Amino acid sequence: MKRSILNLSILDSLLEGFQVIDYNWKYLYVNQTVAVQGQSTTETLIGKTMMECYPGIENTTMFSQLKICMEERVTLQFENEFTYNNKTKNWFELRIEPIPEGIFVLSTNITNRKKAEKELLQLKNSLEKKVQKRTAELEKLNNEKDVILKEMHHRVKNNLQIISSLIRLQIDEGDNNFNGVLDKTQSRIETIASIHESLYKHKDLALINVANYWEKLINDCLNSLVNEPANFKLNLDIDYLEFPVDKMIPLALLINELVTNSILHGFKGQNHGSIYLSLRLKNDKYLLTYKDDGVGFKEVNQDENDHHLGHFLIEGFAEQLNGSIQRIDTEVGVHFELEFA
Repeated sequence: MKRSILNLSILDSLLEGFQVIDYNWKYLYVNQTVAVQGQSTTETLIGKTMMECYPGIENTTMFSQLKICMEERVTLQFENEFTYNNKTKNWFELRIEPIPEGIFVLSTNITNRKKAEKELLQLKNSLEKKVQKRTAELEKLNNEKDVILKEMHHRVKNNLQIISSLIRLQIDEGDNNFNGVLDKTQSRIETIASIHESLYKHKDLALINVANYWEKLINDCLNSLVNEPANFKLNLDIDYLEFPVDKMIPLALLINELVTNSILHGFKGQNHGSIYLSLRLKNDKYLLTYKDDGVGFKEVNQDENDHHLGHFLIEGFAEQLNGSIQRIDTEVGVHFELEFA
């Protein structure tokens, strides 16, 4: 190789790798950058063939491209992942051109760039997955909203029918205490309204967290039916459970009736009392326990129409929940247990 063809001092200072290979695949010249890129030295490479320095290189895609340039005298440019003798790898951008001595190869190490591209691709894929997941969540939420809105008229109609039936039952029982009828009917209406309010505020729009609901329900009953609600103590033991609105309505109305009976009958003539409510999931079934420390059934006039109606409604709501309610004998107050699926 003649110095008139290549100015070696300039080539030695290049940041890119520069190598000249003859027709027998022998290195005629390599600059220091090529030696570093090849994890070797200039003395080790110059004068030896590529196959001697890198056994098996003749079977690589890169070598096939070098061969095309050597034989067909064409210029090629491509990216290549080079595997060293110790099995480590680096990426290079190669430009190959034919020259009278054979070919020269200009090489740039792009390993860091390829690594950054891979990380960006992974980040892009991760972001796309997050966007897809969020999109699916939003679509689910929109679908739930659509379902709720489509069913709202039907549900409101059904609940108004429940209210109408409750009023009709109260009238049929012959209760002459008109203000009392209105109070109890108002309590039942407010119970249904409260369920819908909880539903609309809930993120799921289909399920209600019961743990945050019962204290408000019972306090609303106390506030509407007793003069000094602060004198009545609540003991709640509620698991974190979520129910659909179609299950919550009969369950809430059932508890409303239990609390109403306690206030109007169990605590009749008293200005204080306590109520215990527990709801737990046990063996794939729900167990509701209700107690008060009122006068109990022995002291209640069993001929009271409203008392009879209350228990009739309680049993009806239990049936709607596909469950059964039992009265447990106790020395003090009342004790009910409801098991439902």
